[in-house]
Amino acid sequence: MPICPAILNHPTIEYLMAYRIMDQFKAQRGFITYDFEKLSDQVMKNITDQTTLLSQLHKLSIASTEVFPNQDKSYELVKRCYTLFDELSENYQEQLDRYELPSNSSFVHLWLAQTFESVEEIYQCMKYEDNALHSDSKSNENTNSVGGINAISFDKCVKVLGWNSSRFDIALLWDALDCELWTMGVPIGSLNYTKSITVTHKKSHMKLQFIDAENLFGPMTLKACVKDYGDKTEHTDVFPYEIINSNNWKEVLMKTEPFEYEDFKSQLKGGYSITKDEYDQYLIDFKRFTNRLDYLKYYNINDTEIMVKPLMNLIDTFEQFNIDVLHYISIASCAYATIRYSTYFPSKFNLESDKQSYYEDFDINADYSNPNPDAKPFELTVGYWKNKCYHYKQQDYKAGRETDKNVTADDNDYYKQLFETSVCSICSAKFTYDNLPSLDRQDNELSHTKANCLPACVSCNISHANRDPKITSLHIKMRQYAIKHNLPMTISDERIYKLLRECITGGLAAVFHRENIAGKTHINELTYDEQSNNLISQDNENVTTHVFALDGNSLYPSSYSSVKNENIPYTDHRMYMAGRSKFYSEKPYIIKNCIDQRKEIFVAKVKDYFSKSEYNNLLALPPIFRNIEIENKEEMIGEYMFSQAQKHSLPMLKKDRKLSTLLDTNGQFMIFNNYYLWLLIDLGIVITDYKAIAVFEKNAADEPFVRTMMNLRIQAILAGSTKEKFHKLIIN
Repeated sequence: MPICPAILNHPTIEYLMAYRIMDQFKAQRGFITYDFEKLSDQVMKNITDQTTLLSQLHKLSIASTEVFPNQDKSYELVKRCYTLFDELSENYQEQLDRYELPSNSSFVHLWLAQTFESVEEIYQCMKYEDNALHSDSKSNENTNSVGGINAISFDKCVKVLGWNSSRFDIALLWDALDCELWTMGVPIGSLNYTKSITVTHKKSHMKLQFIDAENLFGPMTLKACVKDYGDKTEHTDVFPYEIINSNNWKEVLMKTEPFEYEDFKSQLKGGYSITKDEYDQYLIDFKRFTNRLDYLKYYNINDTEIMVKPLMNLIDTFEQFNIDVLHYISIASCAYATIRYSTYFPSKFNLESDKQSYYEDFDINADYSNPNPDAKPFELTVGYWKNKCYHYKQQDYKAGRETDKNVTADDNDYYKQLFETSVCSICSAKFTYDNLPSLDRQDNELSHTKANCLPACVSCNISHANRDPKITSLHIKMRQYAIKHNLPMTISDERIYKLLRECITGGLAAVFHRENIAGKTHINELTYDEQSNNLISQDNENVTTHVFALDGNSLYPSSYSSVKNENIPYTDHRMYMAGRSKFYSEKPYIIKNCIDQRKEIFVAKVKDYFSKSEYNNLLALPPIFRNIEIENKEEMIGEYMFSQAQKHSLPMLKKDRKLSTLLDTNGQFMIFNNYYLWLLIDLGIVITDYKAIAVFEKNAADEPFVRTMMNLRIQAILAGSTKEKFHKLIIN
């Protein structure tokens, strides 16, 4: 199947695309931001010999800003704040009764109940209006299809976003997320880092999905986010939460005078948490409030309100590419959806500063049948047909359908001629070895008989299932478009999957020299003595003055952009990306031919080595990077590393996996992609054995995305904005 999560994993966009009404697309603009203020009690409790619990956090207040979007992209805000003082109020039980909450419910339960009430209104603001859809003349013809235009999918889920909430705020919410009125789903992430968790109301079936807003922007402070993405006139307020604990909160917060400057002294920061100027501003702000509790509520609400503008600007940034940011839980998933979407709609990423022309956009009205004209026509064999008949009979038997009149192996000649002379009854494509035939039952209540079946592509038959016909057509055409342009597709061959999975490497690097003192440490170099077959480590006469690291500027986008560069000696001076798989082979002569011809995109599993005469040319940076298993012996890891491990009582009996640099494959089969292997061959490597190869179609479809995001990054750099990091994260 094609890979385009922005469409195929987003039911609303999938529907709009299938019904040709993408001009009605609108990103989700209704959401809620929230934030906790906490009480901190010093504990100083030893958990283990090496771990001490310094303090324990308790809930003091929770605030939220609810965003109700209008049709013109404006929005209304509703701000709320609940505190421990609410639990002491005379009408607290009355408030609990209103939402049918148990009498022992906390103020957080009360906030959640109110929030569930609000999200129903937010949902009504966001969902598509029937009139708006019918106003498009192109959609009128579709109103009588399966489900009808009124059946447009729009999830009854509203995002609730906190800043850095995956580590702290969600932990404070945890005990309130499961009760008689709502239930908690399975969290994504871990207990220490919860990326997302969905809570569903048992009556209304509305859902709150809690995610971390910081994950949508990348690592930065809320203050930096507001500066770069929000309203620069907004400022974050200050509050000395460290002086408030579970014993004094009532007394401290009911005082009418402002906090003293000394109250802002922070043990965590090792100084004052604010400057004198910020304290003076605080004194001015405090005059608007009757007591510290009112200021706490204002402070808590303000931290939620200032998140709104950055999020709205982020939504606008991606909406121009038809990407719905709030459908995703992180910048990584959003970026992945964007880059895959760009391969189907490259013109969306053709900025004014980039007038290059790419291949045409995907068009739901276009005919993409027979996308690969060079594919070999399919010829039915006795074995293939016999296998098909067996599985058809098994399907019908398990479904309780009569099998007496099913197609049989005796019908081979009839279907051989049918598949050669006819086309797919669903997409009109010819049957080839790239596009295998099957039988599609017209009446799903009946079995696989001649009278009930028409020929159809296997992929079309799978897509067809019980889907809306127009959504089926979308899936089929996107697949054909992907084949035509060699775009990535899901892997259906388990052998290819295992080969690719095996070559994903990473891990801790083996560090050979931990200490270099400027002006003292001599630079060490390695030389190989071929006669004694020893590696000699010795200091030369040069003394270390600086340690620096070289990093390729924009290395990732340069690698996958496929932009033509004369310095790339292979495949027409481009580093092409892999599209759909072409074939898998374990025949040595096929593997060798693919490697030697230097035309195909592949990953190959081989054994290889460098001649000893090349060692001294390569020891400065051995070119084979691999995560291998290493025995912790002195002769293996070196005297220095071994002595350090013993000094710190590290376990030395077990084997470790280390990301290491090698001069051969250590007597093992290892996997290399085509560009890496060709580079090693040009450096003099000798291949001694061939195990397997997976060959892929090649494409340059990521170029529009990379160019667009790189231009946006350059603009951010020139403007001195930390948005530069944001665009770098998207590209990476």
